[in-house]
Amino acid sequence: MWRLIGITPEKGVKDEQKRIVDFLNNGIDIFHIRKPNLTQEQLKYYLNEFPTELRNRLTIHNHTSLALEFGLGGVHYNIQNPFIKPIEKNLRKSYSSHSISEMLEAIKTFDYVFLSPIFNSISKEGYNSKFRIDELKELNLINEKVIALGGVREENFEELKQIGFGGAALLGSLWKEK
Repeated sequence: MWRLIGITPEKGVKDEQKRIVDFLNNGIDIFHIRKPNLTQEQLKYYLNEFPTELRNRLTIHNHTSLALEFGLGGVHYNIQNPFIKPIEKNLRKSYSSHSISEMLEAIKTFDYVFLSPIFNSISKEGYNSKFRIDELKELNLINEKVIALGGVREENFEELKQIGFGGAALLGSLWKEK
């Protein structure tokens, strides 16, 4: 099953919540809300702008207790937000990994895992790929639980599917002004 996952920019953009709703209504399956600089109260205000019927398609990165309060669908874990124990069994759980060994360990626990950066980042200048596409194909370790992140554009989708990725996460290609 191929999934498209959107990720918010750290800093807000004009009409961000409205644009996220539009993305969710036009092909994005899940949207990750990554706002590390917002306080819990600010994040509550931000989340309150989303229609209730779409909230189960949102995954939160910070202040994870808000996932239950707002009826969100998932929680994302990483080094800053470590997985200690799940807050709710029926929430999607995802994780960020930056190496094959970290990815292999994470797919044992999480519903899906980001592997990045697959390509040179669009949103983080100088954050370049750590992987060679031909090596990823040869390793034959990528599966439907692994989501490609980092420099991903629509023109990469077919190649990522051939490698075995279960989806693509989009940040820079969604938010960078063309």
